[in-house]
Amino acid sequence: MRAFSSIKEFFEHFLLGNEAAVAFNLLFRDVLHAWDDLIDRDKPVSDEDIHRAFRSALVLLPANPFYRAHFAQLHPLIDNAILNWMAANAMEATESRTDKEIAFITRSDYINVFVKSLFLVGGFEHARKALPEARRHWHAEGFDRYLLNLEAEKAARG
Repeated sequence: MRAFSSIKEFFEHFLLGNEAAVAFNLLFRDVLHAWDDLIDRDKPVSDEDIHRAFRSALVLLPANPFYRAHFAQLHPLIDNAILNWMAANAMEATESRTDKEIAFITRSDYINVFVKSLFLVGGFEHARKALPEARRHWHAEGFDRYLLNLEAEKAARG
């Protein structure tokens, strides 16, 4: 698996340097990470980070030319990803291993926004060829480390 020095480099590579698509995916990811940090309460979120996330969500994302051009295809995926993330949070709170196995994947359903971005910038063949490597990178944490991190989050909140 190729190593990337930053998430921006990851997006630039897979999104074929499409600046608007890279900017959209970075903004979207940053908003989701801030939201997740606020809900998990596992690490402090500064006022500046909250301001940046809300400005990104309310001003920058809706103005992004890639998002505007592909709104009809991206918007339903975003809504679905939010629902799956909320379900994953609820499932993570149970003692069921099966719930946690499901949550491990569904919590990052927002990757489907990136998958659609791959398709939109490079077509079906580009997305098909790029996706296995991108998914390996996206889920590199692995289930065992996810469980350890989940326990650490619970302890940090507790």
